[in-house]
Amino acid sequence: MKLLSQILSIAIFAMLPLQASSADSTSSSVSEWDLEADNEDLAIEVFTRSVGDSPLKEFKGVTFIKAPVTAFVALLEDTKRATQWMHNVIQFDMVEEISDTEKVVYTVNETPWPVTDRDVYVHSSFVADSKGAVTSHLRAQGGHTKNDDFVRMPSIQGKWEFTPQDDGMTKVVYQVHADPGGSLPDWLVNAIVVDTPLNTLENLHEVIHDEQYQDKEYDFINKAIAAD
Repeated sequence: MKLLSQILSIAIFAMLPLQASSADSTSSSVSEWDLEADNEDLAIEVFTRSVGDSPLKEFKGVTFIKAPVTAFVALLEDTKRATQWMHNVIQFDMVEEISDTEKVVYTVNETPWPVTDRDVYVHSSFVADSKGAVTSHLRAQGGHTKNDDFVRMPSIQGKWEFTPQDDGMTKVVYQVHADPGGSLPDWLVNAIVVDTPLNTLENLHEVIHDEQYQDKEYDFINKAIAAD
């Protein structure tokens, strides 16, 4: 079954109408996280939580990988590789490069027949802190012409977090809440919020060690560390 991820790697992504979307919401309408699945061999855990009266839960995938934070930034910037590791993303195109840390991409997310595939424009922005941790914030961007072949996803809000740990490890968090537009069967909704982060992070473990992503440096990270 195919459907997003975040973004960058986009997301990406989850499916069913929402009245609110926030990967950082602290509202009383947001429930506690529940563990839904794990991969013990790769140290991956997937959590979900309810947000307001939305029928679609927010997901959060967490894992630890021995690789530098800059490797993950390099992978997210490799738009040509995205469809190979972001779960259910079948098209991922750069639309606008606003700056070195801010971009807009267009993604198409596959769903099983007869459900119509979803598409979305995603704005992503990198920020770093003084300890070298990097967050890529993701949100749907409106105002683009719709493609009648797909259902446009009206809302996505999420993030990738890469936090350096001891011994060269990086803690990876992939978190998304989204409105897929239209309607989806319950069985697909329930699968999306688990399969998307789980499969994306499993794929991430396979691709992140490629040589092309190693030994990278980024000015926005170096400046954040130097500003401490």
